[in-house]
Amino acid sequence: MITDAVRAILEDRIDETIADPTRAITLPPAVYTDPEFFEFEKDSIFMREWICVGRQEEIPERGDYLTVTIADEPLVIVRDETGQIRAMSSVCQHRSMVITDPGFLPEDKWYGEMSESSGNCGMQLRCPYHFWVYDLRGQLVGAPEMRRTEGFDRREIRLPNLKVEIWNGFIFVNFDLDAAPLAPRMWQATEYLENWHLEDMAVVDLGRLENLPWNWKVMLENVIEIYHADRLHLPIHEMAPASKMLLTPSSEDDAIILSRAETTHADYSFNATMKALFPVIDTLTEADTSVAYFGIAPPTMSFGTSADSLLYLLTIPKSVDKIDLVYGTLFPKKLLETRRFKEVQALSSSGLNDLMEQDVAATKSVQRGLKSRFAPRGRYSWQEEPIPHFNRWLVKRYRSALEMV
Repeated sequence: MITDAVRAILEDRIDETIADPTRAITLPPAVYTDPEFFEFEKDSIFMREWICVGRQEEIPERGDYLTVTIADEPLVIVRDETGQIRAMSSVCQHRSMVITDPGFLPEDKWYGEMSESSGNCGMQLRCPYHFWVYDLRGQLVGAPEMRRTEGFDRREIRLPNLKVEIWNGFIFVNFDLDAAPLAPRMWQATEYLENWHLEDMAVVDLGRLENLPWNWKVMLENVIEIYHADRLHLPIHEMAPASKMLLTPSSEDDAIILSRAETTHADYSFNATMKALFPVIDTLTEADTSVAYFGIAPPTMSFGTSADSLLYLLTIPKSVDKIDLVYGTLFPKKLLETRRFKEVQALSSSGLNDLMEQDVAATKSVQRGLKSRFAPRGRYSWQEEPIPHFNRWLVKRYRSALEMV
Protein backbone atom coordinates (compact mmCIF):
# COMPACT_ATOMS: atom_id res chain seq x y z
CA MET A 1 0.00 0.00 0.00
CA ILE A 2 1.32 3.43 -0.99
CA THR A 3 0.27 5.91 1.66
CA ASP A 4 0.04 9.69 1.51
CA ALA A 5 3.10 9.81 3.78
CA VAL A 6 5.12 7.79 1.26
CA ARG A 7 4.02 10.02 -1.61
CA ALA A 8 4.97 13.13 0.38
CA ILE A 9 8.45 11.73 1.02
CA LEU A 10 8.93 11.00 -2.68
CA GLU A 11 7.88 14.53 -3.58
CA ASP A 12 10.41 16.13 -1.23
CA ARG A 13 13.05 17.51 -3.64
CA ILE A 14 13.64 14.00 -4.93
CA ASP A 15 14.89 15.18 -8.34
CA GLU A 16 17.75 16.99 -6.61
CA THR A 17 18.99 13.71 -5.12
CA ILE A 18 19.62 12.24 -8.58
CA ALA A 19 21.30 15.28 -10.10
CA ASP A 20 24.94 15.42 -11.10
CA PRO A 21 27.04 14.66 -7.97
CA THR A 22 28.36 18.24 -7.98
CA ARG A 23 24.79 19.50 -7.47
CA ALA A 24 22.97 16.60 -5.78
CA ILE A 25 21.58 16.60 -2.25
CA THR A 26 20.97 13.70 0.11
CA LEU A 27 17.73 11.74 0.21
CA PRO A 28 14.97 12.83 2.62
CA PRO A 29 15.80 11.58 6.14
CA ALA A 30 12.40 9.84 6.24
CA VAL A 31 13.50 7.26 3.66
CA TYR A 32 15.78 5.91 6.39
CA THR A 33 13.49 6.36 9.39
CA ASP A 34 9.81 6.13 8.42
CA PRO A 35 8.22 2.68 9.01
CA GLU A 36 5.62 3.29 6.29
CA PHE A 37 8.38 3.96 3.80
CA PHE A 38 10.11 0.72 4.72
CA GLU A 39 6.83 -1.11 4.07
CA PHE A 40 6.76 0.56 0.66
CA GLU A 41 10.33 -0.61 -0.01
CA LYS A 42 9.40 -4.22 0.70
CA ASP A 43 7.37 -4.25 -2.49
CA SER A 44 9.19 -1.65 -4.59
CA ILE A 45 12.68 -3.04 -3.92
CA PHE A 46 12.85 -6.40 -2.16
CA MET A 47 10.06 -8.16 -4.02
CA ARG A 48 11.39 -7.07 -7.42
CA GLU A 49 15.19 -7.04 -7.32
CA TRP A 50 17.86 -9.74 -7.30
CA ILE A 51 18.84 -10.45 -3.69
CA CYS A 52 22.14 -12.05 -2.74
CA VAL A 53 21.56 -14.63 0.01
CA GLY A 54 24.90 -16.45 0.28
CA ARG A 55 27.57 -18.53 -1.44
CA GLN A 56 27.04 -21.83 -3.24
CA GLU A 57 29.81 -23.52 -1.22
CA GLU A 58 27.67 -23.02 1.90
CA ILE A 59 25.41 -25.78 0.58
CA PRO A 60 27.77 -28.11 -1.31
CA GLU A 61 25.89 -31.41 -0.93
CA ARG A 62 22.42 -32.58 -1.88
CA GLY A 63 20.03 -31.79 0.96
CA ASP A 64 22.21 -28.97 2.34
CA TYR A 65 20.22 -25.84 3.12
CA LEU A 66 20.44 -22.39 4.63
CA THR A 67 17.69 -20.00 5.63
CA VAL A 68 17.24 -16.26 5.29
CA THR A 69 14.34 -13.89 5.95
CA ILE A 70 13.93 -11.04 3.47
CA ALA A 71 11.36 -8.33 4.20
CA ASP A 72 9.42 -10.69 6.53
CA GLU A 73 9.50 -13.51 3.97
CA PRO A 74 11.20 -16.64 5.41
CA LEU A 75 13.11 -18.51 2.71
CA VAL A 76 15.00 -21.78 2.49
CA ILE A 77 17.85 -22.14 0.02
CA VAL A 78 18.52 -25.82 -0.70
CA ARG A 79 20.53 -28.00 -3.06
CA ASP A 80 18.07 -30.51 -4.49
CA GLU A 81 18.55 -34.16 -5.47
CA THR A 82 19.91 -33.16 -8.90
CA GLY A 83 22.45 -30.75 -7.43
CA GLN A 84 20.47 -27.67 -8.47
CA ILE A 85 20.18 -24.79 -6.00
CA ARG A 86 16.59 -23.81 -5.26
CA ALA A 87 15.04 -21.00 -3.25
CA MET A 88 11.59 -21.50 -1.76
CA SER A 89 9.26 -20.02 0.79
CA SER A 90 9.74 -21.93 4.03
CA VAL A 91 6.16 -21.26 5.16
CA CYS A 92 4.23 -24.51 5.47
CA GLN A 93 1.17 -24.47 3.21
CA HIS A 94 -0.93 -25.99 5.99
CA ARG A 95 -0.98 -23.65 9.00
CA SER A 96 1.95 -21.33 8.20
CA MET A 97 4.64 -22.58 10.56
CA VAL A 98 8.11 -21.95 9.17
CA ILE A 99 9.25 -25.48 8.37
CA THR A 100 12.93 -24.81 9.11
CA ASP A 101 12.18 -23.48 12.60
CA PRO A 102 12.69 -25.87 15.53
CA GLY A 103 9.85 -27.78 17.17
CA PHE A 104 11.32 -27.08 20.61
CA LEU A 105 12.55 -23.87 22.25
CA PRO A 106 14.08 -23.73 25.73
CA GLU A 107 12.70 -21.08 28.05
CA ASP A 108 15.63 -18.72 27.56
CA LYS A 109 14.67 -18.52 23.84
CA TRP A 110 10.97 -17.83 24.30
CA TYR A 111 11.16 -14.06 24.01
CA GLY A 112 13.79 -13.58 21.33
CA GLU A 113 13.54 -13.72 17.58
CA MET A 114 13.80 -16.97 15.71
CA SER A 115 17.33 -17.59 14.45
CA GLU A 116 18.26 -18.55 10.92
CA SER A 117 19.51 -22.10 10.49
CA SER A 118 21.50 -24.31 8.15
CA GLY A 119 22.36 -27.98 7.82
CA ASN A 120 21.33 -31.04 5.84
CA CYS A 121 17.71 -32.14 5.69
CA GLY A 122 18.26 -35.36 3.74
CA MET A 123 15.90 -35.54 0.80
CA GLN A 124 12.90 -33.93 2.52
CA LEU A 125 11.83 -30.85 4.43
CA ARG A 126 9.41 -31.65 7.26
CA CYS A 127 7.32 -29.14 9.16
CA PRO A 128 7.69 -29.83 12.93
CA TYR A 129 4.09 -28.84 13.68
CA HIS A 130 2.02 -31.52 11.91
CA PHE A 131 4.71 -33.37 9.96
CA TRP A 132 3.72 -32.19 6.52
CA VAL A 133 6.63 -33.23 4.29
CA TYR A 134 7.97 -31.53 1.15
CA ASP A 135 10.57 -32.75 -1.31
CA LEU A 136 13.57 -30.61 -2.24
CA ARG A 137 11.65 -28.97 -5.06
CA GLY A 138 8.89 -27.88 -2.68
CA GLN A 139 6.28 -30.45 -3.67
CA LEU A 140 4.13 -31.74 -0.80
CA VAL A 141 4.75 -35.49 -0.56
CA GLY A 142 3.30 -36.31 2.84
CA ALA A 143 0.37 -35.01 4.92
CA PRO A 144 -0.80 -37.24 7.81
CA GLU A 145 -4.50 -37.92 8.37
CA MET A 146 -5.83 -35.80 5.51
CA ARG A 147 -7.87 -38.59 3.89
CA ARG A 148 -11.16 -37.28 5.29
CA THR A 149 -10.56 -33.74 4.05
CA GLU A 150 -12.82 -33.22 1.02
CA GLY A 151 -11.10 -32.14 -2.17
CA PHE A 152 -7.64 -32.37 -0.67
CA ASP A 153 -4.97 -33.34 -3.21
CA ARG A 154 -1.39 -33.07 -2.03
CA ARG A 155 -0.19 -33.04 -5.64
CA GLU A 156 -1.68 -29.54 -5.93
CA ILE A 157 0.32 -28.15 -3.00
CA ARG A 158 3.91 -26.97 -3.08
CA LEU A 159 6.14 -24.37 -1.49
CA PRO A 160 6.32 -21.26 -3.69
CA ASN A 161 9.63 -21.21 -5.59
CA LEU A 162 11.70 -18.12 -6.34
CA LYS A 163 13.90 -17.44 -9.33
CA VAL A 164 17.58 -18.31 -8.75
CA GLU A 165 20.77 -17.20 -10.49
CA ILE A 166 24.39 -17.91 -9.57
CA TRP A 167 26.89 -15.13 -10.24
CA ASN A 168 30.55 -15.96 -9.57
CA GLY A 169 29.57 -18.38 -6.81
CA PHE A 170 27.10 -16.01 -5.15
CA ILE A 171 23.46 -17.13 -4.87
CA PHE A 172 20.92 -14.52 -5.95
CA VAL A 173 17.15 -14.96 -5.70
CA ASN A 174 14.21 -12.97 -7.01
CA PHE A 175 10.56 -13.05 -5.94
CA ASP A 176 9.61 -11.83 -9.43
CA LEU A 177 9.54 -14.93 -11.64
CA ASP A 178 9.54 -12.71 -14.72
CA ALA A 179 12.65 -10.76 -13.68
CA ALA A 180 15.27 -10.16 -16.36
CA PRO A 181 18.53 -12.13 -15.93
CA LEU A 182 21.01 -10.72 -13.44
CA ALA A 183 24.37 -11.38 -15.11
CA PRO A 184 24.08 -8.84 -17.97
CA ARG A 185 23.43 -6.11 -15.39
CA MET A 186 26.53 -7.11 -13.39
CA TRP A 187 28.83 -6.53 -16.36
CA GLN A 188 31.09 -3.97 -14.67
CA ALA A 189 31.88 -6.20 -11.70
CA THR A 190 32.26 -9.21 -13.99
CA GLU A 191 34.79 -7.28 -16.08
CA TYR A 192 36.80 -5.71 -13.26
CA LEU A 193 36.88 -8.83 -11.07
CA GLU A 194 37.44 -11.38 -13.82
CA ASN A 195 40.95 -12.29 -12.67
CA TRP A 196 39.89 -12.89 -9.07
CA HIS A 197 38.01 -16.03 -10.23
CA LEU A 198 35.47 -15.60 -7.45
CA GLU A 199 33.57 -18.70 -8.49
CA ASP A 200 36.59 -20.84 -7.54
CA MET A 201 37.28 -19.17 -4.20
CA ALA A 202 36.21 -20.45 -0.78
CA VAL A 203 34.57 -18.53 2.02
CA VAL A 204 36.18 -18.45 5.46
CA ASP A 205 35.26 -16.60 8.66
CA LEU A 206 31.58 -16.77 7.76
CA GLY A 207 29.71 -14.92 10.49
CA ARG A 208 26.58 -12.99 11.39
CA LEU A 209 25.87 -9.84 13.41
CA GLU A 210 22.25 -9.43 14.49
CA ASN A 211 19.94 -6.48 15.16
CA LEU A 212 22.32 -3.70 14.17
CA PRO A 213 20.38 -0.44 14.66
CA TRP A 214 20.48 1.32 11.30
CA ASN A 215 18.69 1.35 7.95
CA TRP A 216 19.86 -0.96 5.16
CA LYS A 217 20.67 1.98 2.87
CA VAL A 218 22.94 3.56 5.48
CA MET A 219 24.96 0.35 5.40
CA LEU A 220 25.31 0.28 1.62
CA GLU A 221 26.13 3.98 1.40
CA ASN A 222 28.93 3.50 3.92
CA VAL A 223 30.48 0.71 1.84
CA ILE A 224 30.34 2.51 -1.47
CA GLU A 225 31.72 5.96 -0.64
CA ILE A 226 35.45 6.53 -0.17
CA TYR A 227 35.19 10.05 1.32
CA HIS A 228 35.41 8.63 4.86
CA ALA A 229 37.99 5.94 4.07
CA ASP A 230 41.23 7.71 4.94
CA ARG A 231 39.57 9.90 7.56
CA LEU A 232 37.51 7.59 9.74
CA HIS A 233 39.74 4.64 8.81
CA LEU A 234 43.19 6.16 9.24
CA PRO A 235 45.79 4.70 9.15
CA ILE A 236 44.57 1.28 7.92
CA HIS A 237 43.08 2.73 4.72
CA GLU A 238 46.08 4.84 3.70
CA MET A 239 47.04 2.42 0.93
CA ALA A 240 43.82 3.31 -0.96
CA PRO A 241 43.30 7.01 -0.21
CA ALA A 242 40.17 8.93 -1.08
CA SER A 243 42.26 11.40 -3.09
CA LYS A 244 43.02 8.54 -5.49
CA MET A 245 39.38 7.69 -6.19
CA LEU A 246 38.64 6.82 -9.82
CA LEU A 247 35.29 7.99 -11.17
CA THR A 248 33.20 4.98 -12.22
CA PRO A 249 30.10 5.60 -14.38
CA SER A 250 26.91 3.78 -13.43
CA SER A 251 23.44 3.39 -14.91
CA GLU A 252 20.29 3.04 -12.85
CA ASP A 253 19.60 -0.09 -14.93
CA ASP A 254 22.80 -1.77 -13.73
CA ALA A 255 22.61 -4.23 -10.85
CA ILE A 256 25.87 -3.04 -9.32
CA ILE A 257 27.47 0.27 -8.34
CA LEU A 258 31.27 0.35 -8.15
CA SER A 259 33.77 2.55 -6.39
CA ARG A 260 37.54 2.36 -7.08
CA ALA A 261 40.68 3.87 -5.66
CA GLU A 262 44.28 3.59 -6.83
CA THR A 263 46.52 1.83 -4.33
CA THR A 264 49.94 2.91 -3.14
CA HIS A 265 51.36 -0.59 -3.55
CA ALA A 266 50.39 -3.83 -5.29
CA ASP A 267 50.13 -6.11 -2.25
CA TYR A 268 47.56 -3.93 -0.48
CA SER A 269 45.33 -5.17 2.32
CA PHE A 270 43.35 -3.73 5.22
CA ASN A 271 45.40 -4.46 8.30
CA ALA A 272 48.00 -2.67 10.41
CA THR A 273 50.78 -3.42 7.88
CA MET A 274 48.59 -2.29 4.96
CA LYS A 275 50.03 -5.27 3.06
CA ALA A 276 48.60 -8.68 2.20
CA LEU A 277 49.71 -11.34 4.68
CA PHE A 278 49.05 -14.06 2.11
CA PRO A 279 50.58 -14.18 -1.37
CA VAL A 280 48.95 -11.92 -3.92
CA ILE A 281 46.38 -13.88 -5.94
CA ASP A 282 48.50 -15.28 -8.75
CA THR A 283 45.95 -14.63 -11.50
CA LEU A 284 45.83 -10.88 -10.84
CA THR A 285 47.54 -8.53 -13.23
CA GLU A 286 49.53 -5.43 -12.28
CA ALA A 287 46.50 -3.37 -13.29
CA ASP A 288 44.28 -5.44 -10.98
CA THR A 289 46.49 -4.92 -7.94
CA SER A 290 46.92 -1.19 -8.54
CA VAL A 291 43.25 -0.55 -7.72
CA ALA A 292 41.05 -1.39 -4.73
CA TYR A 293 37.45 -2.15 -5.64
CA PHE A 294 34.35 -1.58 -3.54
CA GLY A 295 30.88 -2.44 -4.78
CA ILE A 296 27.24 -2.81 -3.88
CA ALA A 297 24.65 -4.96 -5.62
CA PRO A 298 21.53 -3.52 -3.96
CA PRO A 299 19.65 -4.30 -1.91
CA THR A 300 21.80 -6.80 0.04
CA MET A 301 25.29 -7.43 -1.33
CA SER A 302 28.46 -5.36 -0.88
CA PHE A 303 32.16 -6.17 -1.13
CA GLY A 304 35.72 -4.86 -1.00
CA THR A 305 38.90 -6.31 -2.47
CA SER A 306 42.40 -6.87 -1.15
CA ALA A 307 45.31 -8.25 -3.16
CA ASP A 308 44.91 -11.66 -1.52
CA SER A 309 41.17 -11.87 -0.84
CA LEU A 310 37.70 -10.35 -1.10
CA LEU A 311 35.46 -9.42 1.82
CA TYR A 312 31.71 -9.53 1.23
CA LEU A 313 28.77 -8.38 3.34
CA LEU A 314 25.08 -9.23 3.07
CA THR A 315 22.78 -6.62 4.56
CA ILE A 316 19.55 -8.33 5.64
CA PRO A 317 16.79 -5.81 6.52
CA LYS A 318 14.57 -6.58 9.51
CA SER A 319 12.82 -3.23 9.99
CA VAL A 320 13.28 0.39 9.04
CA ASP A 321 16.16 0.76 11.52
CA LYS A 322 17.38 -2.78 12.08
CA ILE A 323 19.52 -5.12 10.00
CA ASP A 324 21.43 -8.36 10.30
CA LEU A 325 24.84 -8.45 8.67
CA VAL A 326 26.27 -11.65 7.21
CA TYR A 327 29.95 -11.49 6.33
CA GLY A 328 32.65 -13.70 4.88
CA THR A 329 36.09 -13.51 3.25
CA LEU A 330 36.93 -15.29 0.00
CA PHE A 331 40.38 -16.82 -0.56
CA PRO A 332 41.79 -19.05 -3.31
CA LYS A 333 40.99 -22.62 -2.28
CA LYS A 334 44.59 -23.75 -2.40
CA LEU A 335 45.48 -21.29 0.35
CA LEU A 336 43.21 -23.08 2.82
CA GLU A 337 45.48 -26.10 2.64
CA THR A 338 48.67 -24.21 3.45
CA ARG A 339 50.48 -24.50 6.76
CA ARG A 340 49.28 -22.10 9.46
CA PHE A 341 46.48 -20.69 7.31
CA LYS A 342 44.22 -20.16 10.34
CA GLU A 343 46.88 -18.33 12.32
CA VAL A 344 47.76 -15.98 9.46
CA GLN A 345 44.09 -15.42 8.67
CA ALA A 346 43.45 -14.40 12.27
CA LEU A 347 46.11 -11.69 11.92
CA SER A 348 44.74 -10.62 8.55
CA SER A 349 41.18 -10.29 9.83
CA SER A 350 42.23 -8.17 12.81
CA GLY A 351 42.44 -5.12 10.55
CA LEU A 352 38.95 -5.78 9.22
CA ASN A 353 37.74 -5.91 12.81
CA ASP A 354 39.18 -2.44 13.38
CA LEU A 355 37.41 -1.16 10.26
CA MET A 356 34.15 -2.72 11.43
CA GLU A 357 34.38 -1.07 14.85
CA GLN A 358 34.77 2.30 13.17
CA ASP A 359 32.01 1.69 10.63
CA VAL A 360 29.60 0.50 13.32
CA ALA A 361 30.24 3.66 15.33
CA ALA A 362 29.60 5.84 12.27
CA THR A 363 26.54 4.10 10.84
CA LYS A 364 24.87 3.76 14.23
CA SER A 365 25.42 7.46 14.83
CA VAL A 366 24.17 8.40 11.34
CA GLN A 367 20.88 6.59 11.98
CA ARG A 368 20.59 8.43 15.30
CA GLY A 369 21.15 11.76 13.56
CA LEU A 370 18.67 10.99 10.77
CA LYS A 371 15.90 10.83 13.36
CA SER A 372 16.57 14.40 14.42
CA ARG A 373 14.32 17.26 13.33
CA PHE A 374 17.58 18.98 12.38
CA ALA A 375 18.74 16.21 10.03
CA PRO A 376 20.01 18.03 6.91
CA ARG A 377 19.62 17.61 3.19
CA GLY A 378 23.37 17.63 2.80
CA ARG A 379 25.64 18.08 -0.21
CA TYR A 380 28.12 15.54 -1.54
CA SER A 381 31.87 15.64 -2.00
CA TRP A 382 33.19 14.40 -5.34
CA GLN A 383 34.57 11.47 -3.33
CA GLU A 384 30.96 10.46 -2.55
CA GLU A 385 29.93 10.28 -6.20
CA PRO A 386 28.71 6.65 -5.93
CA ILE A 387 25.94 7.67 -3.51
CA PRO A 388 24.07 9.81 -6.08
CA HIS A 389 24.42 6.82 -8.42
CA PHE A 390 22.77 4.71 -5.72
CA ASN A 391 20.07 7.40 -5.34
CA ARG A 392 19.28 7.07 -9.05
CA TRP A 393 19.03 3.31 -8.70
CA LEU A 394 16.60 3.71 -5.79
CA VAL A 395 14.49 6.51 -7.22
CA LYS A 396 13.91 4.68 -10.50
CA ARG A 397 12.48 1.73 -8.55
CA TYR A 398 10.45 3.93 -6.23
CA ARG A 399 8.88 5.71 -9.19
CA SER A 400 8.23 2.46 -11.05
CA ALA A 401 6.27 1.21 -8.05
CA LEU A 402 4.22 4.41 -7.97
CA GLU A 403 3.46 4.15 -11.69
CA MET A 404 2.12 0.62 -11.24
CA VAL A 405 -0.55 1.75 -8.77
